[in-house]
Amino acid sequence: MSSPQIPPPDATWSDGLLSLLVMTETFEDFLHELTTATVAALPPGSMCGLTVVRDERAVTIATSDTLTLTVDQIQYGTGEGPCLDTLSSGQVNHIADTSAEPRWRSLCAGALAHGVRSCLALPLMAPGGQVGGYNLYNPRPGVFEGVQARMGLYAGTAAGAVALGLRLDDQSRLNADLRATLASRSVIDQAIGIVMAQQRCSSGDAFALLSRASQNRNLKVHDLATEIVATVGGQAPGPGVFQPHE
Repeated sequence: MSSPQIPPPDATWSDGLLSLLVMTETFEDFLHELTTATVAALPPGSMCGLTVVRDERAVTIATSDTLTLTVDQIQYGTGEGPCLDTLSSGQVNHIADTSAEPRWRSLCAGALAHGVRSCLALPLMAPGGQVGGYNLYNPRPGVFEGVQARMGLYAGTAAGAVALGLRLDDQSRLNADLRATLASRSVIDQAIGIVMAQQRCSSGDAFALLSRASQNRNLKVHDLATEIVATVGGQAPGPGVFQPHE
């Protein structure tokens, strides 16, 4: 069977990925659009997913369709498959036909039961190292034969965009955690000020009183502080002086 000839990526593909990263509202939107753009470069009927390792576990962060997620989860559930091997080795793994593949028999049986015959797993290699893997599936056998090298070029270009997106997403999550920490600290500081005024004590003594009261009532210090500020002020506490720019 002759395989469809997929053109190599060019500046249009690279520029398109950068535009996607800039224009999509969320990182999740970018990843979904990336899988859709990848499918457009693949043989008809193909599907695409992106897998990364988070907390030492492989997780699918985007797919072009629900079937891809189903097959990915079969791999995670059985602990075997081309995607998992690619994540651990950084090497390309190809299944020409799940009905005849001697490797990864549990995965192949599950994929075949869902009508998937061809599989191709490609590493996403960024300058700083591997950031994840492309999982490509198709209901026809042999469709990825002879196109691994070309799709590897697509994966190499996509890897840089995914790496940047992951970094921006991590920074966004860090900023959100920082905002939450600062907001919590602000409420506690407000409560400390109230206790200092009521008890005519130092800030250290006021915090000690808050800590003991929170333990006695089995409440977090932040929750108790919120209650105190709301009771005295007649409304929920504000976010405090520090207001980070969005």
